Amino acid sequence: MKRMHAFMLSLAITVLLFSDIHFIKNLTNRREHIIERVVDGDTIVLENNEVLRLANINSPEKSEPSSIQAIDFLKSFENHPVDVESLGRDKYKRTLARIYSPDYLNLELVKKGFAKKFLVDEKELKIFAEAESQAINNQKGIWQFSPDKLCIKVSVNPKEEIVQLSNFCNLNLANWHIEDESRKQFFFPKISSPLIKIHSLEGKNNKTDLYWNSKQDIWNNDRDSLYLFDSQNKLAGYYVYGY
Repeated sequence: MKRMHAFMLSLAITVLLFSDIHFIKNLTNRREHIIERVVDGDTIVLENNEVLRLANINSPEKSEPSSIQAIDFLKSFENHPVDVESLGRDKYKRTLARIYSPDYLNLELVKKGFAKKFLVDEKELKIFAEAESQAINNQKGIWQFSPDKLCIKVSVNPKEEIVQLSNFCNLNLANWHIEDESRKQFFFPKISSPLIKIHSLEGKNNKTDLYWNSKQDIWNNDRDSLYLFDSQNKLAGYYVYGY
């Protein structure tokens, strides 16, 4: 009789746990799917041909050598079940989503240094900012430090759309470049001034002032990040605000 009671109790607990798992999935709008194909480091296709854009992150362009790290990571989940939490659509009609297997794969990509944080949901600002900061400090993935990192200091004035760069070692910055959290990039001409200002909008370059010649603002007023890479794509400067 005792064995029967123990068996029934164990069965009841199992049923409750199983029910709770499905309740949580339903509550958070999660669906189970199979990853059919990886498009790039932040885009996948499901078995039903639905295209997902992973939320909160931005991986390197597929044409960039550093993109292979994020792509290979996601490919390891191809033909495997994942939980998909849909968050709406982006301008390309892709489904924005969080992916779990069982870890939160969007966040794992940032933790491993395979992707940047990008358009992070308000409720997740802290965890994504901390994940990226730790990945950078530990030189994970794409965040390998430039040997000239200590020679440079950068800051952003988002309201005036100006990046200020202090070049303590008087380095020639030809072919260095700046990125924001999205895919916007500015490449430096040959310049070695100790103090340089990069203006987002239109203008004519001189010895200390450079112009992005963008038709629109680059820097978000509320929060954004600047990444400065040397000519070998090594991280030489990092500035984050609003997180």
